[in-house]
Amino acid sequence: MTLALLQRSRAILEHFAPGFDALLGEIPFAAREAADSPVVGWFKHHGPVGLLINQEAGGLGADAFQAVHVQLALGARSPSLAVASTMHQFSVASLVAIGQNGAGAEGLLLSAIARQRLLLASGFAEGVPGGGILDAGMQAEQTPSGVILSGSKKPCSLGKSMDLLTASYSRISPAGEELMVALIPASAPGISHQPFWQNSALAAAESVEVRLDRVLVDNKMVFSAGLKTQLGEVQTIGFIWFELLISASYLGACLGLVEAVVAQQRWSEHHRVELAAQMQLCLSALEGAALDIQRHPDDLSAILARLLLVRYGIEQLLASTSDQAHQMLGGLDFIRSTDSSQWMLSCRGLQFHPPAKIAMSKNLDAYLQDASFSIAKGVAA
Repeated sequence: MTLALLQRSRAILEHFAPGFDALLGEIPFAAREAADSPVVGWFKHHGPVGLLINQEAGGLGADAFQAVHVQLALGARSPSLAVASTMHQFSVASLVAIGQNGAGAEGLLLSAIARQRLLLASGFAEGVPGGGILDAGMQAEQTPSGVILSGSKKPCSLGKSMDLLTASYSRISPAGEELMVALIPASAPGISHQPFWQNSALAAAESVEVRLDRVLVDNKMVFSAGLKTQLGEVQTIGFIWFELLISASYLGACLGLVEAVVAQQRWSEHHRVELAAQMQLCLSALEGAALDIQRHPDDLSAILARLLLVRYGIEQLLASTSDQAHQMLGGLDFIRSTDSSQWMLSCRGLQFHPPAKIAMSKNLDAYLQDASFSIAKGVAA
């Protein structure tokens, strides 16, 4: 059975990656979400890797609305894969933005990602309590041939299967402190990874600690994302794509849990419709946000503010809906298997992704009063 609210999402995923949803459904939920799950490998070889890259470069050319539905469909099958693939997709979207600003090397890189099915891992938002999402993640030493980076990213999803790694660092320029982003081949000397993720929920996302020990990055693979005190277009676009796709991924996870409730005809029609009503609210809000991006591409700061409000509203509904769905699946499901519990936990991770609502409250309150918004201040993770 396919939940009616997921039919459009699965049809769009089928359009961009024929047979991939069926492939994911061939193994049980527990196997899809285990630490040794094959889903990331399946995504690399059969999934929509080039989703946001234009067709001329060998990609699939999806728009924001379609990308939201792809992540919804992935989340309903494998929350781990949805979260991991979000890190890849928003990194790709940032490269697309850089290419549109006139850089040349990024266009060739995007074509390689699409045609060779390369996976990008991103640790741009460092998992440091109290740290900021614009804080530099690496120590940098500039040389004539490139920059030498040292440090670590933890957690870093896709850490085991990545082909390229993004890393952020600061550079002092005449205009002020710039946030720099480096693209590094995963095979570069000095890169290693260590176990980090301890929770059984989302264990298949390959979230490890990636360490860099004096890794040399060629100057051609380094670009500026703008001043840290003044959010640039590339940074804003990256944040927009991240918030949009990560929200869709966790909403998809909750839709998968609700699908199980409906398939098993748990409790009464009233209770099942109540769950669906909460999910439809979230779904419609996220679709509206995606269309907002497509229709108002010159209003990036306000789009990001509205998208954050949508994301924080979805967080609240995911918590209550996943709790209710878990309860409706019943005590025997809880006793006989960890599936329902793991699925519920997987719906709750959105609140742990930056920027936290409490960190954005001052910024968003200012937006409500004067319609101006900046994420560049008060951005604790």
